[in-house]
Amino acid sequence: MVQRRVSKINRWLFAIAIAIFSALLVAYAYDIDQGIPISLASTNAANQKILISVAGALGFRGSIILGILATGAGIYNAIRKSRT
Repeated sequence: MVQRRVSKINRWLFAIAIAIFSALLVAYAYDIDQGIPISLASTNAANQKILISVAGALGFRGSIILGILATGAGIYNAIRKSRT
C-alpha cells in the first residue's frame, strides 16, 4: 500500500519536473530570441547548457510547442497511471 502511494507521488513529481524544465526551455528561447546573454549557473551548468542548445535549435515557437507537448504528456501520464 505504501509503495503504491509513493509511486503515485513520484509520477506527479515527475510531471512537475517536466513542467519546470519546459518553462526554463521557453525562457531560454525567449532570451536567445531577444539577444539577452545567458550566464551559466555554477551548480548545474551541464543541464543549463543542454537546455540552451535545445532552445537555440528550436527557437521560441518551437520551444513553446515542445514545452506544451512535454508538459501535457507528463500530466496525462500521471493522471492515467494514478487512476489504475
